[in-house]
Amino acid sequence: MKSDKTRKSTNFWEMVKMKSKPNVILVTTDQQRKDSLSCYGSDFVNTPNLDQMAQHGILFNRAYCTSPVCTPSRATIYTGSYASKHGAWNIGMNVPKNQRFLSECFQDNGYNTHLIGKAHFNAYNGTFEESKEPDKDWEEHFRNFHGPYYGFDQVELSVAHTTGGVKGHYGLWVKNKSGKTEFDSVRKANRSFGGEGYDWDLPMELHNNSWIVERTNDFLKRSLHDENPFFLSIGFQDPHHPHAVPKERVGEIQPSNIPSPKFSDGELDDKPPHYQSVREGRWNEDPMKGMYVMSGQGSGFDYRNIDDEDAQLGKAYYYKMVEMIDEAMGEILCTLDHLGLSENTIVVFTSDHGELLGDHGIWMKGPFHYEQLVNVPLLVQWKNHLPAGTEVDSISSLVDIAPTLLSLCHIPIPNEWNGLDCSMQWKGDIEEVREHALVEYVDDPQKLRLKTIINKRYKLTYYLGEDYGELYDLVNDPGEVTNYYDDPNYQEIKQKLLMNVIDELESIETRAQRYSYA
Repeated sequence: MKSDKTRKSTNFWEMVKMKSKPNVILVTTDQQRKDSLSCYGSDFVNTPNLDQMAQHGILFNRAYCTSPVCTPSRATIYTGSYASKHGAWNIGMNVPKNQRFLSECFQDNGYNTHLIGKAHFNAYNGTFEESKEPDKDWEEHFRNFHGPYYGFDQVELSVAHTTGGVKGHYGLWVKNKSGKTEFDSVRKANRSFGGEGYDWDLPMELHNNSWIVERTNDFLKRSLHDENPFFLSIGFQDPHHPHAVPKERVGEIQPSNIPSPKFSDGELDDKPPHYQSVREGRWNEDPMKGMYVMSGQGSGFDYRNIDDEDAQLGKAYYYKMVEMIDEAMGEILCTLDHLGLSENTIVVFTSDHGELLGDHGIWMKGPFHYEQLVNVPLLVQWKNHLPAGTEVDSISSLVDIAPTLLSLCHIPIPNEWNGLDCSMQWKGDIEEVREHALVEYVDDPQKLRLKTIINKRYKLTYYLGEDYGELYDLVNDPGEVTNYYDDPNYQEIKQKLLMNVIDELESIETRAQRYSYA
């Protein structure tokens, strides 16, 4: 039996051990393209704070989400597993609790775990008996619910997006300050197409970004008094459509500086049939449509009717939303510095998926694995621990974030996770961890299902039960205009890539642990 002196000594060294572990902040935005950050080379947007984060850390040029839909991608980020394993294959469903969450791993190892902002781990349209993130009759629920939730000790949640997203704990905060949660907006386009801009009556001081900054800074200040390290998840609602900007910031928008969408007539002729069906607003009458409308496409829009001025303006509002996120990130990073937390805090910034913004003749998202939709921003900073000003050009995947963070924190990685430990790459010890990335999409399990494999040069998309597919040469055709799937000169390459898809799927099959010979 240990003496009191021995027990106190053990407790002291345990406390020292916990204090030596780094804090972790994982930031996700919603539907953010890689070209929306100036550190990726765009001269039409100004994001100085995230540019500085890239200068202090690592910028990943080819980081791929695992699904261009919110819930599947977010579940992957937190479970280190693909949607085909964690089970949340689309929005409108709750993430099954069959995979350990990153937050649970931190929690089990003594971390304080906290979430601020968007999670989308549960269906928005469910009742509060079915979902912890309902968007209807939400006020009473969020007054009484603060966690625990998927391994987070406490949560402060926002639900949905911009003009329809003043809900959750964020909505209660707005109502407490203003007495209401509904604010008028004015559409800045001749017709609605999903990606149009809106002038919004919501004051900047009540914007979701302002709430996130306030709540984050409060959490960081309180963390100074805690003995244990923390894992903080921050989820920005923006720049997901509707592209709404507070009226006080609209004067800063300069549409003439924004490039027009990239699309050529006839570009979709060699694509699978759902591309043209969605572009022309016919998907909801298409025999391939599933039980629900396509994620991101709503009731459907005929994108052929969008005039150039409305398209450019819609894009300009989108990029202004990103610049506002940059401002919020600047305040959070400044607080980390001011509190002396930067050198012991790993900060990851990424997005669940991208946005088409009219490129290839389509807006928003869906079963179109173009680079604009699946190649997302990924920045990592850990001052004086990870190499500063580094760019990684090899293939990366968001499924690797969770295992890599655990490795950096010296926490065991769950055996059932699919993601790879990239900690040696992040430290600069090796250049490449994976040869390819897998992207999945299930519109309906009985109808439209696709999987994409991406390597250094090629991208192939396989469609379940269909003769058609997609194959792009990203070196000779970075715009993904020409589909080489049926080209005789690319058949050997196609077969190798199809084998890569099979190999990847075989490796992620669920298997129970074997305990003995018989």
